[in-house]
Amino acid sequence: MAFFRGAAPVRAIRSIVLAAALVGCAADPVRYGAAFNQADGLGPGDAVTRSGATIGSVTAISPTPGGDSLVSVQLDHEYASTVRNDSILILQGAGATPSLELMSPDPSSPKAAEGSELYGASNESQAQLFLSSLGPPTFVSQYTRLFNKMQPPQPSPSPGSTVLQNQLMDIMRQTLAAASAATNATPTGQAQMDEFREDADAVERQLQSHGRPADAARLRDEVQQMNAAAGAAPNTLTVPRAVPTP
Repeated sequence: MAFFRGAAPVRAIRSIVLAAALVGCAADPVRYGAAFNQADGLGPGDAVTRSGATIGSVTAISPTPGGDSLVSVQLDHEYASTVRNDSILILQGAGATPSLELMSPDPSSPKAAEGSELYGASNESQAQLFLSSLGPPTFVSQYTRLFNKMQPPQPSPSPGSTVLQNQLMDIMRQTLAAASAATNATPTGQAQMDEFREDADAVERQLQSHGRPADAARLRDEVQQMNAAAGAAPNTLTVPRAVPTP
């Protein structure tokens, strides 16, 4: 056929084929993983969202030697630039219609390499712990809200000064101690504290595995202070007085 005669048409066809191949490669999804201590019904095909919009899906879930679940996800290629080293995948709708919400707290954080492992939060409590551990010290408002606002938030000094940040850490420790003592005084509070300790342990393990031992140690120290405050709290359960023997 005359259409294929000569080198120019052949080169044109090759260029079109190459361009199509390049477009196909650019559109390939990007893949990441994250560990969760509780996957709670999450499975392949469940959505990955960002600000409520679907940007990808779960592709696989496999157990880890430590007992957690490694969740693999794929995201639309156009969202690859939004995935950072400190990005968190947060489990939402656990047990009913589960999905993962991608949160990237710091846009200036380095872009995550494809195939890397992100942080995985099994619930809102773990997400708050990650935000507090990975970002500036904002523990006061975070933990006060977490413990049902049992103590009003303390005024936070302006960031940027080491002295002021140390003052904020001192306020945070006092808040943790007061909240811990108050919650541990009831069976419901004890259960809440147990759940929090489990969440903190899961977050600490991930901080360690991501090469952030200082942040893991800081979190561990704060939890130990909470445990100490809870142990020092008086027992409010009333024990019946012994009835004198006639």
